[in-house]
Amino acid sequence: MVLLLATVPVAFGVYINETSPAPTTARLAGRCTRYCEAHTCPHATRANSSAYFQLRPLYDATVRGLMGGGRRWYATVNIAFYLVLVPLLLLGLTYGALRNAVLIRQLKAQRHA
Repeated sequence: MVLLLATVPVAFGVYINETSPAPTTARLAGRCTRYCEAHTCPHATRANSSAYFQLRPLYDATVRGLMGGGRRWYATVNIAFYLVLVPLLLLGLTYGALRNAVLIRQLKAQRHA
């Protein structure tokens, strides 16, 4: 069960990569591109993307944190953090939650016996 839950983010990532248009750094009027990632998104307004304006400081802080070792290490730190550390953390939390559920069931059974 834990491994199945751990594969959900990977499956979502594969789906997004397979169905999305090819990435580009060019500024396009009709949709967001990597241009929007590197610059302030011209498509976002407070009316259609209030979350964008609220989360942009967090995004900028995350990029600065990932670039802590310099631009050369950005990709390595990004992969290590998002594809190794975060899934391991989620796997551990899921395992702990399932273990606690079993323990609670056992304790309830002991109390009623």
